Order: sequence, then structure tokens, then C-alpha cells
Amino acid sequence: MTSKIKSLTYFLLFIVGIEIIGGLSGFFAGNIKEIYNNLILPPLAPPDYLFGIVWPILYALIAIAAYLIFYNLKNQKSDSQIALFYFRIQLILNFIWSIIFFKGYFWLGVIIILLLDFIVYLCIIKFSKINRLSSFFLIPYFIWIVFATYLSISIAILN
Repeated sequence: MTSKIKSLTYFLLFIVGIEIIGGLSGFFAGNIKEIYNNLILPPLAPPDYLFGIVWPILYALIAIAAYLIFYNLKNQKSDSQIALFYFRIQLILNFIWSIIFFKGYFWLGVIIILLLDFIVYLCIIKFSKINRLSSFFLIPYFIWIVFATYLSISIAILN
């Protein structure tokens, strides 16, 4: 297999794999749309359909960011390994957040999303030292989860 085909294969595996992880999280969380629409929502709460548009895009962006760091493993092995470790932690937190939150454990969800905010911020810093472009791919995700933190705290208070 040529290196270009191998790189493309890894790139596609990152995107498909992370999209699947996101989809599984939503699946295990239950009927998110119904649960969301039955909550008392704060000001600025987006309509339910927006989540189905935003998350696949964000998962693709974070997959690209991780791929760029993975691709750099041969050049900056220890830095890339540490960055990918943080990436895996944030992916786990992202995965469990919706399951916990939409099962009604709002305050535990708040704790998890606050940890997620911090770990994604660390990822941005670590990624920028290895591949600046990769950190830019994480910024829309970071902005969205900070907004999701506002929603989570507000929903926990209101419900």
C-alpha cells in the first residue's frame, strides 16, 4: 500500500470512527429529541434539529484534528502521544456526557462537561504545539461545548 493510500485510509478511519462514537453516544442516551423538548430550557436554547446538524460537522472536525496529530507521531512521538492521550480522554467524556445528562443526571452531566471543557482546552494547547492547523479544527468544537456548558448548567437549575 502506498503512503498516500495509507494516509487516506487512516484519515477516513478517523472520521468514520469518531462519527460512529458520536452516533453510539446518542443512541445510548435514548430519545434525546423528546427528552430535550420536555425540559424547561433557558434563553438561547437552540431548536432540537440544530444538534443533528452541528454534531456531525464537529465530529468530522475533531477527527481531522486528531488525524493531523496522529500523522505527526513519527516526527514528534512523545508530544503527539501526550496530545492523543488528552484527545482520547475528551472523547470518552464527550461520549458519556450525553448518556448521563439525558438519563436525567443533570448535575453529574455538568461536572463531566466542565471537565470536557478543560480537557478540550488542553488539547487545543497541546495540538497547537505539534500542528497549528489541528488546533484550529478544535476551536468550533470548544466554542460549542462551552455553549453546551451554559445549557447544561441552566437545564440543571431549571429542572
